[in-house]
Amino acid sequence: MARHGREALTLVNGCALMLSLLAAPQSTPPPFPYQDLVPELIEKIAASVTPVPLVRLAVAPGDDADRPRARQLERDLSEKLTARGLRVVDRADGAAIVTVTCSQNLRERACAAEIRKAGASQIVTATRPHDASHPPPTSPVLALDVRTLFTHRTPILDVVLSGDRLFVLEPTVLSRYQRRDNEWLADRSRPIASLRVPPRDIRGRLQLDGTTIEALLPGVVCRANLDALNVTCADEPQAWPLGVENTGIAVGRNYFTTPEGLAFYGAAPLTPEADARWLVTAPEGRLLFLDSGRRALESAVSAGDDVAAVDTAYVPGSYVILSARAGPGLADADALQLFQVIGRRLLPLASPVVLPGPLTALWAAPGARTATAVSRDTSSGRYVAFQIAIICGR
Repeated sequence: MARHGREALTLVNGCALMLSLLAAPQSTPPPFPYQDLVPELIEKIAASVTPVPLVRLAVAPGDDADRPRARQLERDLSEKLTARGLRVVDRADGAAIVTVTCSQNLRERACAAEIRKAGASQIVTATRPHDASHPPPTSPVLALDVRTLFTHRTPILDVVLSGDRLFVLEPTVLSRYQRRDNEWLADRSRPIASLRVPPRDIRGRLQLDGTTIEALLPGVVCRANLDALNVTCADEPQAWPLGVENTGIAVGRNYFTTPEGLAFYGAAPLTPEADARWLVTAPEGRLLFLDSGRRALESAVSAGDDVAAVDTAYVPGSYVILSARAGPGLADADALQLFQVIGRRLLPLASPVVLPGPLTALWAAPGARTATAVSRDTSSGRYVAFQIAIICGR
């Protein structure tokens, strides 16, 4: 799961080389890699929108460089839908709304169409493996690098690094560990005293502020000096560092609320290309896009239990990590997957990374290039804290 040392350095250097090659002038533009997917996609779209005769069509480009090709693909799709007796219109009233996105990874090329009509949503896809006529992409391929940071026999709510020291938050204890000979050795622990009764699924967050560390718990804030670790706690509500304004977690709850009263479990700040200000995980695994006024714009197509935004220096964009169930045969495990957000669409960039058990925490500071995840290993019963970053996987 984790990549270490020399291998990770090689991937970074390879990405830097590839980016410099991409920046060099090219004599001819690269061929459009999705044209052979159009007939199959058209057939599936036409079958799905029937009997609605009107179609509102949009094609989301992968990036700024893809905009001309996206416009050409939209014209091509529009002509072929018209040839099948459908009428492509500019207004959404009474029309089936079809949004097409195309992407590729090292294995295959894919185009997906999200079709919305009569309050329902459906996704159809067309895929092809790479071959000699359509080789794998030469642009940087991003992936998740998941490294084990710390393991513990009791529940971990959050961890944070400060030089060669690691601070670990448990439901009733704040501990400090010192790095010696590539191992974390226990240095000091202090109890967290509070009159509050913690919820069953308690959540906690650590944040550094100069020489002070803060531990945020539902309705409780604890502070300590990094050196003395003299913990003092106060029963007071406080916003958590999520990148979106919130009122913290109320006593007896495990979710956040915005000042407007919207409940959510996790939040990811987004960049302008996402066409939304935040992506949040709402109750029942729903993903919602919010505007700058923290109003819900629409639900994302994918579902997720938690979300965090991670920055990268490799390729500009809006990137999020989503957690969800790992799938059949892995009922007790969760998985993490990297997505790019463009035009309120989630484009998968890499295969999911399966954790050793259920995810219990996923955090990232706004603008950070790393995220923290915690999972309970079902085979050992121990809790594992991971450090996650975006790497160039090619």
